[in-house]
Amino acid sequence: MAALTQGAIDGLLGVLAKAITDEARLIGGVPGDMQFIKDEMDSMNGFLLHLTKTEGQHDDQVRAWMKQVREIAYVAEDCVQRYVHDIVPFEAIRFGRLGALATMVRFLRNPKKYCELHDLGKQITELKARVRDVGERRLRYGVTVPAGTDLKLAPTTPAAGQQEEKREAFVRALDLELEQDVVGSKAWWRAHHQAWLRSSLRRATTAVGGLLPAALPSAVLRYLSFSREIVRQLPPLVQSEAATVHGILKKCSQDDGDDGAAFRCTKKMFLCALYAYPYATNQELEKLKEKLEGRAQEPKKEVMTFCYSMLSISQKSCLQYLTAFLYESEISRTSMVRRWVAEGLVGKEPGGGGGGGGRIPEEEGECCFGELVFRGFIRPARFSDAGTVKSCVMEKPVREFILSITGSENFEVSLPAHLDRQLRIREIVRRLPPPQQEQRQAADRWRNIARRCNLCSDSASPEEDHPMDALVDFLKKLPELYRLNVLDLGGCRGLKKDHLKSFGDVVWLKYLSLRNTDVSHLPACYINKLTLLETLDIRGTTIRPRDTKKINLPKLKHLLAGRYLTPGEKASLITVRMPRKIGSMRFMETLSHVQVSKDGTELRGVAKLRQLRKLGVVVHGDADSTAHLGRVLHALSGCLRSLSVCVTTQGWALDEVSSSSSTTQEMVGAAPRPSFILENLDIKGKISGLPSWITKAQKLANVTLRNTELSGEDAMRRLASVLSLRCLKLSGGAFTEQELVFRVLQFKALKILVLEGGPITTVTFLAADAAPALEKIVWAIGRSRVRDGEDLIVGINYLPNLKAIELRGDFKTTSLVDWVEATKESTSDPRYYIRYMSSTASVGNELITEVPKTARHTTVSIPVTVINQQH
Repeated sequence: MAALTQGAIDGLLGVLAKAITDEARLIGGVPGDMQFIKDEMDSMNGFLLHLTKTEGQHDDQVRAWMKQVREIAYVAEDCVQRYVHDIVPFEAIRFGRLGALATMVRFLRNPKKYCELHDLGKQITELKARVRDVGERRLRYGVTVPAGTDLKLAPTTPAAGQQEEKREAFVRALDLELEQDVVGSKAWWRAHHQAWLRSSLRRATTAVGGLLPAALPSAVLRYLSFSREIVRQLPPLVQSEAATVHGILKKCSQDDGDDGAAFRCTKKMFLCALYAYPYATNQELEKLKEKLEGRAQEPKKEVMTFCYSMLSISQKSCLQYLTAFLYESEISRTSMVRRWVAEGLVGKEPGGGGGGGGRIPEEEGECCFGELVFRGFIRPARFSDAGTVKSCVMEKPVREFILSITGSENFEVSLPAHLDRQLRIREIVRRLPPPQQEQRQAADRWRNIARRCNLCSDSASPEEDHPMDALVDFLKKLPELYRLNVLDLGGCRGLKKDHLKSFGDVVWLKYLSLRNTDVSHLPACYINKLTLLETLDIRGTTIRPRDTKKINLPKLKHLLAGRYLTPGEKASLITVRMPRKIGSMRFMETLSHVQVSKDGTELRGVAKLRQLRKLGVVVHGDADSTAHLGRVLHALSGCLRSLSVCVTTQGWALDEVSSSSSTTQEMVGAAPRPSFILENLDIKGKISGLPSWITKAQKLANVTLRNTELSGEDAMRRLASVLSLRCLKLSGGAFTEQELVFRVLQFKALKILVLEGGPITTVTFLAADAAPALEKIVWAIGRSRVRDGEDLIVGINYLPNLKAIELRGDFKTTSLVDWVEATKESTSDPRYYIRYMSSTASVGNELITEVPKTARHTTVSIPVTVINQQH
């Protein structure tokens, strides 16, 4: 709890330091008040730093005081932020009498602003008194640091690529073992004979009269709870305490449910926490053992608390924030990270721009997400073709624990106010299903007319109001000093112009999601009032393309737009226009799927966005657009990591040079700067060839081609020269040929190959060095592309690292099962997996079979009779 309170104060100190340093932002006697607040908070922060080293030993008196400090910190930060924001247009210190006269004129023209500033000054004075009271209360009641030795941290090494690979290997081994814990699963049957061997070993140890226990106790002990492979990857300090770890897990396994889900969840969290064990001694592990051997009523909760205590300040805050997603079946990774940033939960760690190493807050949020996944607090639900986590879920035991620990950390029975308000917003948005909302649209129109004519009261019960009306009322009733940073309206129905106007008055918004709503208009006069907005998500909406041209949001970092009319490879993208003043939005990091004009002049402004990391544009594909896009790539070569281009003109030449351009360096075909760091490239639409600069993109890892209608041989030759390429995806008519051939000395780093539809019927590997690192092939096949007697994949024997082939199609389940069983072979040779996934059945309906890697099994085929006829 001390860590979370310290995190809140750290955020406040940063805001106060900035406000006090910039004297032009302060008037009257407020500077002295804020300096006093800062000094007091500095003292409290030092006390909390000491408390953090004795985490877990705080009594109720200490926790109550820390809760008061945290509430003061939140209110103070809100108050100072409001003051700094509102005083800028009315400064008078720097310009003497003329400045004072100008300020007076502004106040006379806007008396409401003067009243707001006056009220803020009073609130800061009251805040000063509250801070003094909290400081004196600690002395009055004798709140001190509990006696006890400080926790000593083990020396850490920076996370390198090799260390990350070790972590991934550990998680894979642990997940396999957890799968074996599920009775009846394939992994359970596969490990069943190992259990018999372990049982025989124990009987043999007993039979020899105790002669072997001295030599074998550790091995037997480890097999009771976790495998030797798992133990071998734990830190040496933890390995020496295998008996203690086993005893703790044994306590957690008692009184578990029939499916054992809670125990498996706890086991993963515990072993992952031990893998990252940060302490130099086993003191904390011994304390946990003593608690469980005592009167601990909920051993699994005690173990989860132990795992939770090893998280950093920002990781604890982000984990608690997950309670705002209790109503969601899945949580989008990118949305969650952006919300963490908007709420200020990441980027406060010392050392650079976020968490050390100069990371920006979004990168720090991604690292936090990865750590929570590794620690087992959240579980990945969906992956991209490249293996990136797209969404996650919280297991029920973890969800219950987070709710419990969040209330405990805040010394409350219910959730803290800011999390409860986020839940309340989602509850209002989801209150009525879409059909009921549509049926009430006519009633809503008549109610609005009646209100304007004073024929009915505005104080109708919330149950009778439209959800969006109830949400507007809820926002108006929020405390005056409360800053609402996040407003997620994703999936709601019934959004109207009046609602958007009300949302525009929530001037502190940093994150606004209208994704998949029925909003059709986005008036710039309302949206432009959100001057602090960082994320605007309008994906999946029918907003008029021209509505975004007048948007001007100086702090905007992420503009997300676009919707697909039909799913599948032939889907057409409908999106909005590029804002005219895009060049002035200097903080922009993600500009996803926006349309530029025919001549592409808006791209001139995009070239000024030196923090842009992801760019997605819809272009007409003429020579001018090519030239402008080339300037963007040249100007942003040091920051742009992802480029998506959707071409609307047939046969666009990405290397085409505009006759109006004078500098070849600015062209798309020109050599990029040495710092060119592009990692992802996605091209949709017919083009005449791949750009020449693709061979110079030394960090390009993922390439997706959709309906590009390229010559496969030429394209593969150019792609083979991209030495860093790890994932290649060919969708629709990416190539014109029916055979995809991997030749000698190509694609040394390629690990994932994805094929979706199109004319390709066969993939051939001609040599052992054609794709030596390939691990996975994903192929969405149709009946028209499968021919009896012909192989789908040829040259499996040239893929030494192949682990899985995933075939997706509209399978006849019964015929497929019969065919797989008839062709199955039992062997001890190395194997790879073939996963058959039905494109029409429910999620999880799949068939997995193992295929040996032998000289006789060099191809993969499937009979046309197991696939349903396409209509």
